Amino acid sequence: MLTSKTENIHTSEGETAPLWTVYEDSFDPTLKKLHSQETVYTIGNGYFCTRGTFEEGYPRADTATLLYGVFDQVPIAKEELANIPDWTEIKLFVNDERFRLDRGTILDYHRSLDLTQGLLSRSVSWESPNGVRISINSQRFASLADEHVGIIRFSITVDSTPDDQPAEILIRSSFNTAQGNYNLMHVETVDQAHTDDLLWLHTETKRSLVQLAQTMSFTSDRTDFRKEILDSDISPSIRLYGSLKPGESLTTEKVVVMYTSRDGTDDVIRTALEHHRALLSADNVSQSYNGQFLFESLLTTQREAWAHFWQEADILVEGDDKAQVGLRYSLYQLRINTSSHDTRYSIAAKGLTGFGYRGHVFHDTEIFMLPFFTYVLPDIARNLLLYRYHLLPAARKKAASNGYEGAQYPWESTLSGDETTPPSIIHPETGELIPVLNGFIELHITSSIAHATWEYWRVSGDDDFLQEYGAEVLLSTAQYWASRVEKNPERTEYEITNVIGPDEWHEHVNNNAYTNYMARNNIQCALQALDWLKTNSPTKARQLVQQLNLTDERLAYWQDIIEHIRIPQNPETGLFEQFEGFFDLPKLDQSKFEGRKDSYQGILGVEVVQRYQIVKQADVLMLLTVLEREFDLKTKEVNWDYYYPITDHAYGSSLTPALHVILASQLGRTADVVKLFLAGALVDLENLRGNTPEGVHAACAGAVWQAAILGIAGLRVDEHGYTTNPHWPDGWKRLAFSFKHKGEAIHVDLHR
Repeated sequence: MLTSKTENIHTSEGETAPLWTVYEDSFDPTLKKLHSQETVYTIGNGYFCTRGTFEEGYPRADTATLLYGVFDQVPIAKEELANIPDWTEIKLFVNDERFRLDRGTILDYHRSLDLTQGLLSRSVSWESPNGVRISINSQRFASLADEHVGIIRFSITVDSTPDDQPAEILIRSSFNTAQGNYNLMHVETVDQAHTDDLLWLHTETKRSLVQLAQTMSFTSDRTDFRKEILDSDISPSIRLYGSLKPGESLTTEKVVVMYTSRDGTDDVIRTALEHHRALLSADNVSQSYNGQFLFESLLTTQREAWAHFWQEADILVEGDDKAQVGLRYSLYQLRINTSSHDTRYSIAAKGLTGFGYRGHVFHDTEIFMLPFFTYVLPDIARNLLLYRYHLLPAARKKAASNGYEGAQYPWESTLSGDETTPPSIIHPETGELIPVLNGFIELHITSSIAHATWEYWRVSGDDDFLQEYGAEVLLSTAQYWASRVEKNPERTEYEITNVIGPDEWHEHVNNNAYTNYMARNNIQCALQALDWLKTNSPTKARQLVQQLNLTDERLAYWQDIIEHIRIPQNPETGLFEQFEGFFDLPKLDQSKFEGRKDSYQGILGVEVVQRYQIVKQADVLMLLTVLEREFDLKTKEVNWDYYYPITDHAYGSSLTPALHVILASQLGRTADVVKLFLAGALVDLENLRGNTPEGVHAACAGAVWQAAILGIAGLRVDEHGYTTNPHWPDGWKRLAFSFKHKGEAIHVDLHR
């Protein structure tokens, strides 16, 4: 449930900066809160993300840096993003007493994430067990301007000592290789050494053998502190030591450069060292007493890179501070979890922010996240779709292995395109071992990818993409559906049986409305793409017709499927039946479960929940949203009235509350709009689902953008241009945003 206080949002009247700031002013040591905030305060740049753990460490912290597309093999779940050596570690000792927040006394504490520049800052006043009072200030960021670079500025001031004598200070900056994905270690050291003042570490993933180089420089602003480099295969370090009198300070700077063998370099160590030396020799580097300080110069380019992003992506909301910060935080997460150039991987369900779902890619990307990129950052949208294009051979292999033609995409995928859905899991709520059937019978991801492909072309006007890549995806996926449907001779209709729809709580169902309708749409778009090719690129059209054996008979069969596929909908009322037999199930008496803390599946069990009309997440309503141009208001309203009350909004799924805003806005359900929007925008900032420790809800971040722009602003585009039809939530006074349509940058500023 939403709380009245948004813990991570700081909003002081008369100030504008807090509307760009995620903020906390007290430290909560409870483990769930600790891990949740580690996720919230993640920094990143699309090449890597680093969770918001403390530089000095904390017991049972889930420290992690995950790199875009760097996987290692695991049992059952095939492979997962590999946690690499921690680059943020800085340990501080004051008179031989270790600074850590579970020791001594915290006198003052503040932490903030500045979204305008991706800058994480923390200030702590602390008293050691023996009475030395110090102030710590740290700042760090992952460079958006130079994706291989991370940097930390770490400062200490001795405020007082019991005897007014100098305090002995030892500060040690390390690479910590003792990091795993929870209890599973993926990385081992190949070699380690130092060259002059640059320390370097060469590691590799244990099974996939990805090579990783990390280089480090660690400098300070004082001449009286000595430096020592400690080589080690486990924790190579640079340490500084000396003394500070009360009132004196020490400022240090840690610069790290990272490269992997995925970057196309034969010698990752040499490449990283050269890059690091180039940074240190730059003209705008400020001199310290025992090295070069890079922080200010790198922060300048960081600000410029983020300013460019926000110029394209920011959405201004006036009248609701919670919505404003939650929305900007969602956009921040979409950017830091996505590479600007790598087409070999995509956005995982938890991005690069945690271990949840192991870095696997679902249909979340195409349905929930890709619209943001299509409208705002089309170059990245193109890359995300090229990831799917590159995996067409694997999708064809999956279809063939199941006895079908064309391309069937896996429910979960990583780099190879093979199905990576685990065959079974332990249910997180019930503790029961359950088979995971999604990889076998949740088929609609294939049409989701086709839909995203078509929408990208429709909005961007990227004809080259459709000609060289998109049309083949559309035709190959249509081929799959045409072979997957079965003709029912009694009905003279085509059916798709034994599936799981988007709801996911009902398995082995027949003629799921979403699956069938989206399959039909997939085939329709494929035929339209082929017609477009015949006109605009006849050579490519002939090539694909020959390659895919698209005979006139086959194309006629596709058209027959379009006209006769089974769609379970009442022609008079417009009400869809989610799947055949759904209306025969009794409705669940939800009043019996007031005050619950789990989903209905968690309470009832996997088998029992299937006996009721209760829905985990939008299914019919998602169809009416994704293909909303095909349905009139009456159809939307009758289905909303039926399915919205039987959806588990509180604990079913984080994916659809924000997406529901689109329909709620169109139907004038203002109270629902506010509640649903905040349920999406604050899902991680307030840990509303209880699972933020596992990583951000990246799909929810995409749904929040859709809720604001396609829902509240009512943006629609077609070949002639765009229109808006705002539906104002209570309190909202202004909504301003930018998007691109067929290459033209457009800014919209709506006032109530």
